[in-house]
Amino acid sequence: MSSLAPLRVVGNLRLTSTGVYADYLLSGLPFIFLSEEWQNMVAAEHAELSRTLPSGCSISGLTVPVPTRQVARKMLVTHPDLRADAPTGPETIPEAARRWVQHCWHWEPTITGHRPRRRIYWLSLPLDYGPAGQNATSIWRHWFELAIGRDKDSASSLSYYRELAAQMTAALPGVFFPKPASAEQIWWHWNYTASRGVWPHPLPSAPHDPDASLPASAFSPVYFDPSAARLRRRRWRAARTDTEVFLRAYREPADDVADSYQVLLPLESFPDTGISWPRATIFKVLDDLTRPDITLDWTVNFTFEGAESAASTAQNVVKNIRDQYRQRGRHALSDDELVRKLASGKELASELKRGAAERGVNPSIVIAAAGADPDSVNHAAAGVLRAYRRQNIGSSRWRGSQPSLWRAFNPGTEKSAKLGEFRNPTTSERFAKYVPLLANKLGNNTGVPLGMNLTSPGLRDVVLLDLLDAPARDNPANLVICGSPGRGKSHVSKNLNWSWLMLGAGLHIFDPTDAREHECALADFDDKIVIDLSRPGFSLDGLRIFPYNDAAERTIDHLLPQLGFSALSRQAARLRAHLAPETREANGIGSTNQLIRFLRELKVGRDSADDDLLVGLEGLRTERVLRALFDETLPVPDLAETQCVIWNFAGLELPAVGEEYAAHLHELTTPGQRAAQALYGLGADLAQSLFFSRPERPDILEVEECAAWTNSPGGQKCANKVIRQGRKAWTGFVGISQHPIKDFAVLEDEFIDQRLCLGFNKVAIAKATLEWCDRDLQRHPELLKNYVENTSPVQLVDHGDDAIDTRYGKVIAGREGEAWYLDEFGGFGKVGLFEAPTAQLAARFDTNPQRVMQRRRAGA
Repeated sequence: MSSLAPLRVVGNLRLTSTGVYADYLLSGLPFIFLSEEWQNMVAAEHAELSRTLPSGCSISGLTVPVPTRQVARKMLVTHPDLRADAPTGPETIPEAARRWVQHCWHWEPTITGHRPRRRIYWLSLPLDYGPAGQNATSIWRHWFELAIGRDKDSASSLSYYRELAAQMTAALPGVFFPKPASAEQIWWHWNYTASRGVWPHPLPSAPHDPDASLPASAFSPVYFDPSAARLRRRRWRAARTDTEVFLRAYREPADDVADSYQVLLPLESFPDTGISWPRATIFKVLDDLTRPDITLDWTVNFTFEGAESAASTAQNVVKNIRDQYRQRGRHALSDDELVRKLASGKELASELKRGAAERGVNPSIVIAAAGADPDSVNHAAAGVLRAYRRQNIGSSRWRGSQPSLWRAFNPGTEKSAKLGEFRNPTTSERFAKYVPLLANKLGNNTGVPLGMNLTSPGLRDVVLLDLLDAPARDNPANLVICGSPGRGKSHVSKNLNWSWLMLGAGLHIFDPTDAREHECALADFDDKIVIDLSRPGFSLDGLRIFPYNDAAERTIDHLLPQLGFSALSRQAARLRAHLAPETREANGIGSTNQLIRFLRELKVGRDSADDDLLVGLEGLRTERVLRALFDETLPVPDLAETQCVIWNFAGLELPAVGEEYAAHLHELTTPGQRAAQALYGLGADLAQSLFFSRPERPDILEVEECAAWTNSPGGQKCANKVIRQGRKAWTGFVGISQHPIKDFAVLEDEFIDQRLCLGFNKVAIAKATLEWCDRDLQRHPELLKNYVENTSPVQLVDHGDDAIDTRYGKVIAGREGEAWYLDEFGGFGKVGLFEAPTAQLAARFDTNPQRVMQRRRAGA
């Protein structure tokens, strides 16, 4: 059996007993739930791939574990001081970066517990037959070279093979980015294939070295025991039932690798009428059904024919069917299968004649289900067969053929796998509709942890969010988090906030909740200021808190709406005159209280507008919520040197835009509403001016329950400026909403690229939210159903036995925090959001009153 292994590996060249192969990794393309134009483009690229691949090549989709250390490394380099171009070594890492390192370390148990895994695509190109691959002429040449004993691993031969492989890959569509596999990766591929389902090691990340070499001794052999007959000591009829049709692959005891149980399933037949597009993604079935303990892989071995030859073959098939039709006479009329095959054969022949770019494609597809025990593998194989049966795809477990079918996955042995029995002639356009090379990637390559990708439930890769560095990629750093109450919006925002603070970003949070939940969540973070408008501890006097050159203009902008004067009124003109730099200097006006004293004592040139200003300002000074604007005993907060500022606006009610801009409604707004508007606007103005003054560092403006804020004039003005121009100042915006359509449609939301949508109780809101995310629900009707019914579903179990079920009506355990994510690059998919990485943070972030009460009782 050792001859199954490579005889030698040089760079990405695999030298086997039957020929030389070049191995590559391919990149998949995003496809699921995307637009019709994009999906058609993906299919067109797959069709072009089928036209340019050499005959005899193989593409495999392999499930690989994602090591936690690799995820942690991607998280670590999010910090600018830990990147490749930054100084390294613990003595040169600043304290802020060490804090981030510790935070990443806290995430390791969470990520490890989810056992992340992804699918990779492995391309093997046969190099013994020339650029076109296996055909009648090249096969004879190959046999001639074998007969004369040409040396395959000489320097000249290796150089020829490298040039040929480069020529082959240069012809492939660039969107698949073929990357030469390293010698270490080929070694991994052999062991993975031999011990599929039990080989625990991740794909090595070693870069390709064309001169790296591995001898045959590096590839330990694999041994086969069909149906585990030897292990179970069965000499006759080892496979007595279908469930016993499997392959036991085992290694030398010294290799310390567990036995692998594999079921190999060839796809034998496909529906004559095809599979509806875009739901023809037959390979995604395996992505949905795989589990941490079960590996589901696939391989496709291709042979190709010219369009003329393939059309001739198809016409011969049509002729044979017609002959059968005539031979059966009147009985043929009752045979629907003959009619269907005749129609599909004629259609295939017609398609092959349509254009010079068409090509006859003859794929053989083999599925592998593997794991550590036969029972689990049998269960998984049954699920795969059931799923394909629903699509009218024929497959079965072939007795006695399991060792042969295993060879389909191993470059160098695929020709002895008897794949010709399972080839299904088609065209490049037809096969492209199966889109095997799918990318399940969501989010960024680096960033803070967001959750697990659940778009394909079986494959769960970590989703990273790099909102802070979006401006470096010339993208806005804007994010909306939406969903019904209690679905986890605030929890995920607190998780993100904590990570951003550990990265050193500036953060201003507007929190209108009476629970003051963000103050509680960040209780353990020291570098913060809490500005509570109902319990003021800091001055918000515009003349004191803004820079001197901006103070007058910004103070006037916030005072006039409260005073009820328009910007063009006589009172506004007098206020500007009094706060002109020369007047302020001459009269010592350094605060709003000093302005009131100045107006009261003004004698020379006094105007009736001055009396209006004095009366209005003294009236505002009596407002309890405006104490921070007038109390000179309150200290001025050092916002510029504070990393986190929490603005608690509990109890403040904002007027809506209509109430502010309609004259008859404006008169009905209460003093409290106008005061709230001034305070919200003042906070937003302070944050925005501070962030825009320091474009050399990242900042985030976050608004919790932002309905009132985005529907107020000041809120809209600030939000639109940050959304449109924040990218240039390294400033991002995060809005949290229960109704994103109402709250963000009033903004320039076309520039909000990233949207995190948790579950909604109302179907109408859910549908509108998906359409707001630019999803085509007519093309993808299952998306709305999935969103409404299968996003953090609640448990409604009633057995009728009057048992008390404390979980009734709650989200099913383990399904909390599910959301749909529109990422920075237009990708869209389902995410299982992470909880806080530590129990202490989880308790801080939790706002469920019952759990809060239980923790308080437990701590009492």
